[in-house]
Amino acid sequence: MISETTTVLVVDDDRNTRESLRRGLSRAGYVVLTAEDGSKAVPVLQEREVDLLITDYKMPSMDGLRLATTAQVVRPSVAIIMISAFASVDTAVSAIKQGVLDVIEKPVKLRDVKKAAARALATRRLVIENRRLRADLEGREELGRIIGRAPAFRDSLSMVEQVAPVKSTVLLTGDSGTGKEVFANAIHRLSPRVEGPLVKVHCAALADSLLETELFGHEKGAYTGADRSRKGRFELADGGTIFLDEIGEIPHTTQVKLLRVLQEGEFERVGGDRTINVDVRVVAATNTDLEHAVAEGRFREDLYYRLNVIRIPIPPLRDRRTDIPLLVQHFIEKYTRLTGKPVKGIEPDALDRLQAADWPGNVRELENVIERAVVLTAGDRITISEIPEAPNGDAAVLAERIPFRVGQSLADLERDAIASTLRAVGGDKDAAAKILGIGVATLYRRLKEMDDLRTETEDAP
Repeated sequence: MISETTTVLVVDDDRNTRESLRRGLSRAGYVVLTAEDGSKAVPVLQEREVDLLITDYKMPSMDGLRLATTAQVVRPSVAIIMISAFASVDTAVSAIKQGVLDVIEKPVKLRDVKKAAARALATRRLVIENRRLRADLEGREELGRIIGRAPAFRDSLSMVEQVAPVKSTVLLTGDSGTGKEVFANAIHRLSPRVEGPLVKVHCAALADSLLETELFGHEKGAYTGADRSRKGRFELADGGTIFLDEIGEIPHTTQVKLLRVLQEGEFERVGGDRTINVDVRVVAATNTDLEHAVAEGRFREDLYYRLNVIRIPIPPLRDRRTDIPLLVQHFIEKYTRLTGKPVKGIEPDALDRLQAADWPGNVRELENVIERAVVLTAGDRITISEIPEAPNGDAAVLAERIPFRVGQSLADLERDAIASTLRAVGGDKDAAAKILGIGVATLYRRLKEMDDLRTETEDAP
């Protein structure tokens, strides 16, 4: 069965053969593209969705075997047929080892090519379906490995299963450390795009000046130091999924370009004027209230509505305390394997203390506490002595007093507050930013400024 969009690329340096196949296959209902040698075929494979490649064996610049190898890297699902005036057993064996499905001897007969094309495309459909079923099974296994039985958490996982098969944009919301990246992984693994890339961008970790070029790429000479063109994350994610973490931290100028990608699927690189089209599914995440950011003018309302097509809230750990014993046992097993320590479990009073904590850093914070406990425990069970009274939470932060000297500068006070808070939450920047009442991007900027100042001080004579 030929689909209206079944595309065949015919590659042959002999014009008569190339044109004969183009006309005959077009009449048979295929969309036919042509190239006169392997080097000219590669850009076509990169830019177009090609279902079947029919290539000559002997060509200048790049022969059929090299093209077959390259094609399977550029377009992994493509079916390949080879035609050759030098067909032999050795040629056929070499071709099949390179993933070629059929070898046809020249002079070619159109009926033989059409029969071979039908067989190759049928094989391709079976391979794609098997990959899809295997990926679906692996995705469901991955979903099953996400730990949590609390009703609100299971509701969120059910939404993942519902939305994964479609292309709609997903907005994951929840506190820092709740597992938004784990959810994004599951959405990609359960989607038809699983064979494509999953590209992740932590928006808050990049300076405003770098974020745009990181997302959209740049052309050579776009700015000082841009000595070559570079693809951005959206181009790298073409045919797959892009995960934009901390989406609420991106600046207004980047928000405009992001809105265009969501609406039109197109953009220009920084310093370029060529429009680039991509097919990318966007999964975004935030631990901030975007509606409040819209009301304050910090986030574009139109972008918010484009992102908020399907919202999946992920509940904080304090709202699913019944899951804490499951998570604790999982992390004990994980760090027992990594450290080689024979820790088998946790004492009841230690577990009670963990279940009573508020966990502002959520699952990530709990994992840090269990890793520390596994490392420090001397026996085969974690005891209450290995669990801090307020595990890396707000209480622990507030309990620490920062010394203040009369005449001390505000910059020094700010530096001490940031350092003390990061120490209290085990270096978790998301949790520290929340406690300090600032955005994660602001915290990253302050840390960079502090680092630059320290470097200047050390370099001073």
